[in-house]
Amino acid sequence: MANAADTQKILVLTGASRGIGHATVKRFSEEGWRVITCSRQPFPKNCPWPAGEEDHLQIDLSDPTSIETGIGELRQRLDGKPLHALVNNAGISPKRDGGRMDSTATPINIWHEVFQVNFFAPIMLARGLADALKDGQGTIVNVTSIAGSRVHNFAGTAYATSKAALSALTREMANDFGSMGVRVNAIAPGEIKTDILSPSAEAVAVPDIPMGRLGTTEEVADSIYFLCSDEAGYVNGAELHINGGQHV
Repeated sequence: MANAADTQKILVLTGASRGIGHATVKRFSEEGWRVITCSRQPFPKNCPWPAGEEDHLQIDLSDPTSIETGIGELRQRLDGKPLHALVNNAGISPKRDGGRMDSTATPINIWHEVFQVNFFAPIMLARGLADALKDGQGTIVNVTSIAGSRVHNFAGTAYATSKAALSALTREMANDFGSMGVRVNAIAPGEIKTDILSPSAEAVAVPDIPMGRLGTTEEVADSIYFLCSDEAGYVNGAELHINGGQHV
């Protein structure tokens, strides 16, 4: 008879320390999943989920060598167990003096860094963990953005184009991973209420949202969980817009 540890589903999540990532850890933990988190920072001592510290890895997604080392460590943590979900949530959006970095002002080294974290890291992790995902008949969720499909007041050009590229990559991955039994989808959040959103940004954004409010991190986490659940078993290559109708 299998014990609980043998049957427990496993999630690998990047960018778990705050906002959407933090809410996602809590959502999956509440459902009994084991959550392995990855970020460039050490595990925060005030985080509440079980086994949080022992299942946290420091990986610098801006450094390809760190990612390759991290993939090896993730495989060790899995110890032959199947992986049921990979959520590529981490992303960076550099600002200059609090303002938007457009295509005329963004230094080329910033473009490289943004694309490394937002675009190359997700495919590197997916490829490195492909066998474990295949064993688990798992799923990949890439976190894109409303900024990937329209010019945004706050998101810089490098961020926006990296998210547009990640959206296209999601379709390609859905085709390539589908034959393994691994589904690949994306969520594209709009304006979500987090600690880093200033009151002035909220005031500008809300009038453009048909539902007249910001989304919550819990609502985004619920959508991620749905895409990783059996209820979404035939959903592959989709991008779910979570923005209160702002994209219409």
